[in-house]
Amino acid sequence: MKKKNNYALVCGGSYGLGSEIVKYFENKNINTIVFARNKKKLDTFVKKFKSKKVIGLKCDLSDPKDVKKNIQILKKKKLIINYLICNAGNGKNDFSVKKNNLNFYSAYNKNFFTSINPIELLINSGNFENLKIIVISSIAGYFKGSAPLPYSLAKNSLINYCKENSKNLASKNIFINSISPGHIMQTNNLWHKKLKKNKSKTLSFIKKNVALKKFCTIDDIIHAIHFLISENNSYITGIDIKVDGSSV
Repeated sequence: MKKKNNYALVCGGSYGLGSEIVKYFENKNINTIVFARNKKKLDTFVKKFKSKKVIGLKCDLSDPKDVKKNIQILKKKKLIINYLICNAGNGKNDFSVKKNNLNFYSAYNKNFFTSINPIELLINSGNFENLKIIVISSIAGYFKGSAPLPYSLAKNSLINYCKENSKNLASKNIFINSISPGHIMQTNNLWHKKLKKNKSKTLSFIKKNVALKKFCTIDDIIHAIHFLISENNSYITGIDIKVDGSSV
């Protein structure tokens, strides 16, 4: 049983996969803090929880000053973090390579530093106990599929950051791992919209490009998270779990 003031911190948790991760923690009776940039979406999401075990704080995860400010708020309130889930990112924008290279900066700000900032600043704050960190990356980090190069590089950097940094964090008894989902099916996400627009074409793509010939589900990812943060994981750190059905 966790102490009253111990929490999970979910970064990028007000919608999509992040919101499902928050629901998982709430269902496990674990106090949860959500960092998200859009205050309106965040407030609407947090109000759905009647247990009051979920707290929302507006935070731009790409801005280290804003992240530091919010972590200091947690520290002052003695809300000690046991689990840090870094899920913030943006794959919607066109991160194709352009002459001015601005999209490389944009891709890294939205898909790399949004995870690195909370990890580094939380650790520097010392406001944690028996910390287990999970970073949500993507199979794009293995340069699979048609994801633009800047986005794929950012996700690849996340995977390697976790792997290499695990050696430094082990001395503090901090576990850090990443999860790389494949083609996720969730209501109103990209693949759901593609399925509604052209079911035959979308299913044909999945059967051709995924060995298990089906979409990744939210539950598939939650199961991976559940194991990595559980007491059953006492020795696994610095790895990436590909939840991708063996994508081609």
